[in-house]
Amino acid sequence: MRKVETAHIIVAVVFLVPLVALMFSRAPVMVSFVLYANLYALALYDWHSFRLPNLLNASLLITGFMGTYALGGDMVAHLIGAVVGFAFIVLLDLAYRRLRGRAGIGMGDAKFLAGAGAWVGWVGLPPILFIASMAGLGAILIKSIAGKRHERAEQMPFGPYLCLGLWLTWLYFNRINI
Repeated sequence: MRKVETAHIIVAVVFLVPLVALMFSRAPVMVSFVLYANLYALALYDWHSFRLPNLLNASLLITGFMGTYALGGDMVAHLIGAVVGFAFIVLLDLAYRRLRGRAGIGMGDAKFLAGAGAWVGWVGLPPILFIASMAGLGAILIKSIAGKRHERAEQMPFGPYLCLGLWLTWLYFNRINI
């Protein structure tokens, strides 16, 4: 199977269960669809190019604030979420550079987490990062079980896992601010 077909299958499976789960969530459907469409595009793009493009990240940020406003959410908590999300990844990358002497995290991830903070506020950031980290580690574990070695310096697109983390956080963990 070609890489493109595999990517579509993986991303569809990764989002199919949460999309069906939307029926069992209290998340507003139309606003959720806007988020889902943006996340799907971001996940596919990062899977193929190892980049989270500025245009899609900007769309995530803007629609996050628009959704928060439309749903009567706490705009201050979501603004803090955007700032903290961006700053966290920037500081993490600075620490990694100091420790390893090279970049380890793309700034697209920082911009993504700013957009995620706009959607779920600062309280939603820890679940996003936890889910994304566990999903990424799970992918490496599955790769290892399949007999493929993951090299230490091998790059891995983290965007699809961040997208999954934001989607699940939006559906199930974000009832505090909206």
